[in-house]
Amino acid sequence: MVAIKAPYAPIRVATPLSEGQAVKLDAGMLRSLDVREINTSEAFTLMDSAGAFFRASLQERDDKSGRALVYEKMPRSPESPTNITLVCAVLARQRMITVCQKATELGVTRIVPVLSAHSVQRDGLDHEKPWSWKGQCIKGARQCRRGSLPELTDVMPLRAALAEEFWTTASERFALDDRSPIEHDPFPPAERGPTSADVVLAVGPEGGWSDDERAQLGRAGATVLALGGRVLRAETAVFAGLAIVQHRLGDLRA
Repeated sequence: MVAIKAPYAPIRVATPLSEGQAVKLDAGMLRSLDVREINTSEAFTLMDSAGAFFRASLQERDDKSGRALVYEKMPRSPESPTNITLVCAVLARQRMITVCQKATELGVTRIVPVLSAHSVQRDGLDHEKPWSWKGQCIKGARQCRRGSLPELTDVMPLRAALAEEFWTTASERFALDDRSPIEHDPFPPAERGPTSADVVLAVGPEGGWSDDERAQLGRAGATVLALGGRVLRAETAVFAGLAIVQHRLGDLRA
């Protein structure tokens, strides 16, 4: 299992927490707050030693230590039990901005932008504002009050992504594809439910995966998912695919 590493993992306190409690923050916690761009008086999420989640506000800090005030216990964990990596072909017209924000709200652990035959190419990346994608992940995490923050990797070719540890060690690998045949239901109802496994979902660009990329995904162990008979916009397919995976394997439960 690929562990979520600091500073992306939830900020954890080594003792039980309660509402109204003051918490001392060490240098590691402050680095995690810096990654989340949390300023003094702003709210963030803490996890205590029992696994419960709380909202706290940053009261004061310097370079080495700080203090926060816990003000609310969250009724449920904001973290999905499933570690989902989204492998997404870089979409044109700056739609990766929306993808990064909304995929974060849907609970992904990692976002891997990839270059494919029909995606934006490397010489067109600047137009897509990749420097803004991390900020959209932060906005999404704040919106849904997550304790963790998804890792956003560098843009890489699809072939390289299929050789990375998050893909090769995943328990489940899915690829959205409306052109390849589906041989069986990948989510038999009696066998599916919340899992702590690592899962990867690969979503192509407008125009879909090329034939060669379909072959690559198949050789790399991807199970085909299709979203009905409608042709969806690429970003719609991302969100629909993530919702299905979270519903069947994660915490989006009916």
